[in-house]
This record gives sequence, structure tokens and C-alpha cells, in this order.
Amino acid sequence: MRRAAIVFAALLGTAQAQPGAPEVFRGSTAETAIVLSGVADEFHGVAAEHAYIARNFPTWHIEYQTGMAQDGKRYDLIGMVKPDLTKVAVFFDITD
Repeated sequence: MRRAAIVFAALLGTAQAQPGAPEVFRGSTAETAIVLSGVADEFHGVAAEHAYIARNFPTWHIEYQTGMAQDGKRYDLIGMVKPDLTKVAVFFDITD
């Protein structure tokens, strides 16, 4: 019974741990979304986004990609997994 209480206390402590400050980088929020110029259409836009990610985040892996709208703008939101398994999002402004 004492062992279960210790395990529960350890799990509770982990659940209450505060995460570190979020990492801020270009594209980490809608306000800092990346704008890729010279993109003719959706096909080339997705290719340009993936090329940007390969150049700038070579050790990160794409988990998902989705679209979203906010404040009259359109974004591609790409969910990424960093080498330490932290999950982050990269925003691309695709309004134009």
C-alpha cells in the first residue's frame, strides 16, 4: 500500500510540473507566421513549406498538416515533433 502511495505521489508531482517557457521562433505563432513569396498554387506552396522546414528544422519531423483561418487570414499549420519529442506547430500564412 505504501508503494502505491509513493507511485501516486510521483505521478501527481509530474502532472503538476509547470512546462518551460514556450520556444519562440519565426512561424511559432499566427502573428509570426512564415510567408513564402513566389508560390503559384497550393501544390507548389506545400512543396515550398516542406523545403523551408527541411532547411530550417532539419531534425524535426512532420506529424500533421492542416489549414485554419483566423482574423481574416488563412494559415497552413504544420505539427512538428522535435528530437526531444516536444511537439510544436509551425504557421505559414497562405492568405495571398
